[in-house]
Amino acid sequence: MQSKFAIRSSYWLVPLSVGLVLLSAVGILLYWKSANARTANVPRAARKPVIESPAPGEVKSPAGPVVVSLSREQQEAIGLKVVSVTEGATTEVVEAPGQIVPDESKFAYITPRAAGVVRSVAGRVGQNVRAGDLLAMIDSPEISQARFDLYTRLQELEIAKTQAEWQTTIYENTLGLVERLKAGDSPEEIHLKFENRPVGANREQLLTAYANYRLATATMERNRELIAEKVITPKQFQQVRAEYESSQATYQGLMDQMDFTARLANVRAQQSLKRAETAMRVARERLRVLGVKPDGTEPEIKDGRVVGVRRNGILPPGAGHAPSEMDKRDEILPGAQGSESVPVTPVGAATSTDHDASAKDLPVSAYAIWAPFDGTILDRELIVPGVFVDTTHRIFTLADLSSVWVEVNIHESRYGALARSHDAVISLTSPAYPGRSFSAQVIYSGDLVDPKSRTIKLLARAENADRQLKPGMFVEVELRLKGGRPAIPIPESAILSEDDDRFVFVQSGPERFTRREIVTGTSDGEQVAVLEGLKPGDSVVVEGGFKLKSSVHREPSTP
Repeated sequence: MQSKFAIRSSYWLVPLSVGLVLLSAVGILLYWKSANARTANVPRAARKPVIESPAPGEVKSPAGPVVVSLSREQQEAIGLKVVSVTEGATTEVVEAPGQIVPDESKFAYITPRAAGVVRSVAGRVGQNVRAGDLLAMIDSPEISQARFDLYTRLQELEIAKTQAEWQTTIYENTLGLVERLKAGDSPEEIHLKFENRPVGANREQLLTAYANYRLATATMERNRELIAEKVITPKQFQQVRAEYESSQATYQGLMDQMDFTARLANVRAQQSLKRAETAMRVARERLRVLGVKPDGTEPEIKDGRVVGVRRNGILPPGAGHAPSEMDKRDEILPGAQGSESVPVTPVGAATSTDHDASAKDLPVSAYAIWAPFDGTILDRELIVPGVFVDTTHRIFTLADLSSVWVEVNIHESRYGALARSHDAVISLTSPAYPGRSFSAQVIYSGDLVDPKSRTIKLLARAENADRQLKPGMFVEVELRLKGGRPAIPIPESAILSEDDDRFVFVQSGPERFTRREIVTGTSDGEQVAVLEGLKPGDSVVVEGGFKLKSSVHREPSTP
């Protein structure tokens, strides 16, 4: 009985299941048709964005269609803004580490030029000095000997100069005397004309020969008359004639000799003067090489300051002696350590001071070390009066920090950008000054590659009026270089991203926007260089792109 009942029940279950499936299918079909009817009655402006199939040539993403349609009302509602892009050059940004170093043209290790014992020290670490300010005084036997040599050469020069002037005067007056003798002036007339004009020994010789020649000439004329009248014998006349010819030859020979002798003496005197001038210049140059002003003196020091000379090295009015003609025509070689030309003053000459009217002899062994330029004393060796120093001691380190250099290490992967870095402006940042940026101008783009680090050293100059950039400080450098490969700059706000893809929306119709994959280059914080994916004239969405992206959704296709 039970088995027969089970068989009969299974016959009814199959038709019942089939009927339920058919009823469910009919219900779903009726609901779908009613939903389509409701959507058809809704206005177009109120509908959601529809993802359309891309037109031929439009880019597809792996996920499917990327063309979005928005009505004008919807564009205004989301604040959509579109701009037309144009082609331009990229701005390449190179980032590299850098270090602040002193400006080498305004940095100096100051060393003595001559060994000696420290006499006084005026400079201290951290002191701001001007060019020509006193840093230290040193006593040196070498300086003393060089000064005495110069003084000796100056004395020899004065003697040579006096002799040359005397010989020139003698030569000129001798030529004048010879001219008057040839003109036949009487001894009395010649004496009056050359009474106050020095001729030297030439006067006596020429006038004596001239007088003898005049006497012989007169005697010869009288004897000509006497021989004609036969008052004297021919033998007597021949003797008078011989004396006349002898006097004439002596006079004429002396005239020729005087011209040559006077000229030769004058040439020798001028050559002696030139030798004396050369010897003096050699002695002066030796002092200059030793770092000493070639005036033969050094200033008086009071309270660590120069009081015997002005800061530029020129003696005060009334000090020393007036320059000679030699001093005026001969350029005094400027002294080292920033000193300037001064008149020549003999060693031991007295100079007056601004604080003390009494004259005072200056030590010939002492010389000053001056600041060569305006700057700050960064370091000073432990020197005090009485300490011996030589030419190997760096007694002061001086630098002008109003401007500094920036050494930037550019890696070999960015060597190609260095060709466009001349006169470029770089920006510097340091953890020491959060939120602050400094600028510098490139002065050298480097030519040598460091074999260890494989970097090229780029140099830039930065103004440092406030002294915030300290030598030795490490900085981060950003170098922006224009003139790279052609690209299309667009605002940062136009670029959207999804996973690893970057894209923009390009307006392809009044109500049509196409997603476009792009390849970007460098950015300056406002504009991004697009290397691939756009072309000049494209209208790119720059505002509202994110809302446009959020409108993209997938819907089932209509059968």
